[in-house]
Amino acid sequence: MRWPESAASAGQGMKFNQKYVLWTVLPVCIAMVFIVGWFARQTQEFSDLQAREFESAIVDMRKSQLRDYVRIVQAAVAHLEPSASQSESEQTARELFEVIAAIDYSEDGYFYVYDIDGVNLVHPRQPYRVGENWLELEDEHGKPVIRELLAQAQSGGGYTEYQWEKPSINAVATKIGYAEMLGDWGWMIGTGAYLDDIEREVASVQQAMAPHINNTFQTGALAALAAVVAVFGCGLLLQINEKKLADSKLRELTRRIVLTQDEERRRVSRELHDSISQSLIGVKYLLEEVQVQREDSGSPVESNLALSLGHLDNTLDEVRTISRNLHPSILDDIGLMAAVDALIDAFSERTGIAVHFGNVKVRNVLPEEARTALYRVVQEALTNIERHAQASEVSVNFRIQGQWFGVTVTDNGIGFDAERGRGGRDQRGIGLRNISERLSYFGGVCEIGSSAKGTTLFAGVPKTLLRRSPSEFESA
Repeated sequence: MRWPESAASAGQGMKFNQKYVLWTVLPVCIAMVFIVGWFARQTQEFSDLQAREFESAIVDMRKSQLRDYVRIVQAAVAHLEPSASQSESEQTARELFEVIAAIDYSEDGYFYVYDIDGVNLVHPRQPYRVGENWLELEDEHGKPVIRELLAQAQSGGGYTEYQWEKPSINAVATKIGYAEMLGDWGWMIGTGAYLDDIEREVASVQQAMAPHINNTFQTGALAALAAVVAVFGCGLLLQINEKKLADSKLRELTRRIVLTQDEERRRVSRELHDSISQSLIGVKYLLEEVQVQREDSGSPVESNLALSLGHLDNTLDEVRTISRNLHPSILDDIGLMAAVDALIDAFSERTGIAVHFGNVKVRNVLPEEARTALYRVVQEALTNIERHAQASEVSVNFRIQGQWFGVTVTDNGIGFDAERGRGGRDQRGIGLRNISERLSYFGGVCEIGSSAKGTTLFAGVPKTLLRRSPSEFESA
């Protein structure tokens, strides 16, 4: 079971990372939806614009065709001109009507002829109109169709849009008509095209173009999506790199703080040992000398001197303990195992608890900070056992375990709730927290498990930190 603080920190880190990614992804997703929506709208508007332009072009082309058709018919009947003789003129007019009535270019494409008064002379699709005056004829919208066609013809030729029955469907539809005056006859000749044919043609073209427009939209949308994803990926990568850099700098800062603390402890320990402790020893020697000189005097000074010497001895012991706890000089002098052995001896002597010590020869193999961290692990574990565990046996074993080189401290005490702390409350020790932080600098681990039968703590650093091959280590 991993140490609770590490698990809690990992959980908090996951929550932070989730929020970090969420607030990074959310704006990009919104931007992507906006871009795709905008692109879809622009594509649709472009498609509609193309359809309108195509429809306009078709209408213009049809108008041009209508004018050409009328002029072709005019050329075809140009040889039929009115004569001075009425009978000949009537005969020529009948030939003219037959020629025009016989000419068509589709089921709904025909030519019609009206005289200046609005009387129909030729209408191949609606013969009932022939001979009748339709000058005042209006379509369903109230437009005087024949009157406007005559006006356009008399003005040199022009177009009129109106409602007219379509032969192929036997229903009224919108029609564009073109009319001109017919040669020297003084009559109007015209033809027309129905707009629903143009609309069907436009719809057919739109249907043919739809796959291409969809492909264009999909390609553009994918390109926009790829661009957004690329921007998001680059931004996220940059942010992750910045976060890693910030975390790295924070770890380095914390490491320097810890190293500074260790250095300060070493300095204070040295001063306690070299200065205060030496001064106290000098005072003790002086007091002992005075005591020897006055042994036979029997004066009260003797008892006071003895009491002073007792207090001085206690003070010296405290100074040595403080110095050793701050930074054991033996750790620098003869290595980690000797320092831990001395720590265990002092613990056993102080508490009466039997300790089994299993060590390996690693002097000057680990970096100084790693040695200090593992020493502090053992020191903190023994302190907790002394204060809380009510144990009678303890084992401290250094070993290679998987990818780790570390120490296992086991006791047969009463145990505690490793998830919540002792007493079932969230009371995790500052010492173990600091130890876990120390180990994290090296990529190390700190794991603890506990039950009613005792507690086991394992702390390790990567064995890659070792300056010698693990196979060279020997149990001591």
